[in-house]
Amino acid sequence: MKITTAQLEELYHEESLTLDSKELSILEKGEWEQDHKFQTAELIFTDGEKFYRGYIGREGSPFTDWTYTSEFSPDLIETIDEVEKKSVTIEKWVKI
Repeated sequence: MKITTAQLEELYHEESLTLDSKELSILEKGEWEQDHKFQTAELIFTDGEKFYRGYIGREGSPFTDWTYTSEFSPDLIETIDEVEKKSVTIEKWVKI
C-alpha cells in the first residue's frame, strides 16, 4: 500500500481515513519515540482485509510547536508494510 505522509498523519489524528474507496482505521498507536528533537510513532491499521504498519514523524519540542513531516515533505510517499500479529517470546537475563 502506498500513502502520502499527510494521509498517514490524518489517519493518526482522525482514527480513520477513506483512501481509494477503502476505509482505513487505526488498530494501535505506538508511543512517540524520542531521537533528539525528532520523534516517530508507529501506527497499525487495517483496510478491513489486511493489516499494515506505518510511521509518522515530527520535530520540535514540548516547549514549542511540533512540525510534522508532511509540513516539510508533503509529497513524500511512505511505503507501508503489510503485517500480521504473532506472539513473540523474549529471553533475557534477570537478577535472582
